[in-house]
Amino acid sequence: MQLIAILLITVSILTFLSGVVVFFGSIKGKRARSFWFLLSTMFATVWIVNTALFLVAGPDRAECISNCVNVMYGSAIFIVVGLLGYISWKQRFGKLITLFFLALAIALEIAFIMDPGQIYTSINLANSGNSIAINNNPFYLIYSFFFCSLVPAVLFSLGMRIFHPTTKNQRKSSIVMLVGFLFSGAVSLLFNLILPLWTTDYIWAGPLAASTTIIAFYYAILRYRVLDLSSRWLKVFSYIVVAASTAVVYIILFAVVFAMLFRGAAPSIEVIILNFVMILLVVILFPTISEIGTYLRALISSEQIDMVYIVKKLGKPTSRGINIKELVRFLAEHTHFDYVGIIAEGQVYNSSAHRFSDSDIEYLKNLKSPAGSIWCTVDESSEEWQKLGLSMVAVMKDGNGKPYGQIIFAAPTNKNGLPANEIMKLETIINLISMSIDSKIKKAK
Repeated sequence: MQLIAILLITVSILTFLSGVVVFFGSIKGKRARSFWFLLSTMFATVWIVNTALFLVAGPDRAECISNCVNVMYGSAIFIVVGLLGYISWKQRFGKLITLFFLALAIALEIAFIMDPGQIYTSINLANSGNSIAINNNPFYLIYSFFFCSLVPAVLFSLGMRIFHPTTKNQRKSSIVMLVGFLFSGAVSLLFNLILPLWTTDYIWAGPLAASTTIIAFYYAILRYRVLDLSSRWLKVFSYIVVAASTAVVYIILFAVVFAMLFRGAAPSIEVIILNFVMILLVVILFPTISEIGTYLRALISSEQIDMVYIVKKLGKPTSRGINIKELVRFLAEHTHFDYVGIIAEGQVYNSSAHRFSDSDIEYLKNLKSPAGSIWCTVDESSEEWQKLGLSMVAVMKDGNGKPYGQIIFAAPTNKNGLPANEIMKLETIINLISMSIDSKIKKAK
């Protein structure tokens, strides 16, 4: 039961945060409708948490666990009412039927608070499993009938949105909501209302199934824009749903694998927590691990330029002002050249020791590139070119296409040279560098 309790707590966090995000992320004109979803998720959270507390309560908690059970059954009354309000609040008839069921829910709640014994007669806390003795009397039948009557109301409201939609997306989103509601509703009615007349061993199934409605609602928002959530809130909602859903799936898979390996034994809370801590560490360290792996891959391969890695690294210094001295060393290392230099603003920036005379620099500055190309045309047989020990020279151009500097390359570290597709990558990198340095020069002025 400890494993199930952890699952329920995870689902409760998913449920509560989704309600908060939807309410505060909605535009003001849609807040009234979003409030009903918030109401539903708040009571669902209370229901789920108290179910979890009941499942793990030991025999020494007998005095306070009755309050937990009272809250569990009392909070469940308002969950579907809130969901009905969210679905039907736009229509006048929907408002009336929602308020009608809300009044019935309040009356039922008051009657239950006055005498909780109308639903259950006793609570048994034992190491073998906790149980509740349901009082099979007229009040429990009324309590059950209340939920059974809410189901057709929700289905009718969803049906109106499906068969008489105001937009095409409304029909599709309502179908998604219908599937989620039918599943969680059927599970809740079976395991939390009908089956408890004989056994309460499976009352956790309904709260756990509630996550399907939340996920269905999330998908409807993301895919069909059910509510006008801002991109920031939608991103938060996405993180919550994905993280919590992943946690639920992980716990279930881990429990199944653990049981198969250890012949039906259930993992302890300590083992599950340890696994979560390890996963958290991997997630936190993943960017660093990925960075190291990419760096090593870039160093190992002398024939391929890791375009993604270079552009990513170039993007970081651009925002705070590019450092040309560091840039040339980085380029030489990751574009696989023995030497890279940049001539800009009358200065030469070298990746390694490489001396040029004033006449050498003047010669390089006077090199021209043909129209539509960044590569300078050189006479490789000339004495001036051969003494420089270079293999290529590219022109750096500003936003208007006017040359303002050069990037010079010595021989590639790969003796076979760079393939044509790698030269194209290099051209893209040079254009990015040209824009970055040009931007720095203009800001300095």
